Amino acid sequence: MNIVQSSFIQFLKLGNIPNHVGVIMDGNRCRRYAKQRKMEPTDGHIQGYQSFLNLLQWSQKLGIKEISVFAFSIENYNRQNDEVVFLMELMKQKMHHLQHDLNFIDKNQVKIKCCGDLDILKDQELKSKLLELENYSSKYSQYKLNICFSYNFTNELEKAIQSMPKGLTKKEFFLQMNSYLMVPNSPILLRTSGETRLSNFLLYQIRENTVIHFIDKKWPELSFLDFCNMILFYRKNKI
Repeated sequence: MNIVQSSFIQFLKLGNIPNHVGVIMDGNRCRRYAKQRKMEPTDGHIQGYQSFLNLLQWSQKLGIKEISVFAFSIENYNRQNDEVVFLMELMKQKMHHLQHDLNFIDKNQVKIKCCGDLDILKDQELKSKLLELENYSSKYSQYKLNICFSYNFTNELEKAIQSMPKGLTKKEFFLQMNSYLMVPNSPILLRTSGETRLSNFLLYQIRENTVIHFIDKKWPELSFLDFCNMILFYRKNKI
């Protein structure tokens, strides 16, 4: 982070900061990003990973304690098989990179939670790595990173209802719902690429006071200025 960025961070710290940010990263637009630049489609996803790392760094510098990223939807299993296989391999590589090459977890004391239905994940090696990462990082609590992989809210809600005690009153049901969901409520949701849909992501956690920030840039193009604008947009629109 350069001097100018550090100065902006210090300025933003003078105001209200969200404690949790939900992010829809738009993997489809990573491919379009690559196509527009005459790159291999896989290169778009790799650049998207760099945007993910940037977001984590900026958020930590600002003091945002929790990030939830929509990394892979259950609906994504319907994509072409070669792309699904590539995304699984990329996920394994980047999780290894986070833990070992960057030493991200230990250095920042990040607790990682894998939010999704891993039982339908066919790649058993990836499933093991995700669970291993979650278990390894469980000792930390300084920051939280929720990786929503093999996830959609319909599935999350179904599993929450199955886990809840039977015979609850309507009031008890809604009072207890949050504790059975995988991801907590989010005061702000960011979606890139000009899409204005929620795509079955955190539908219960996005409440009447959640600020939803849509931007036109594709996910790999996310800049530090876009990040700062998101925080300012949150302050302007926070109820």
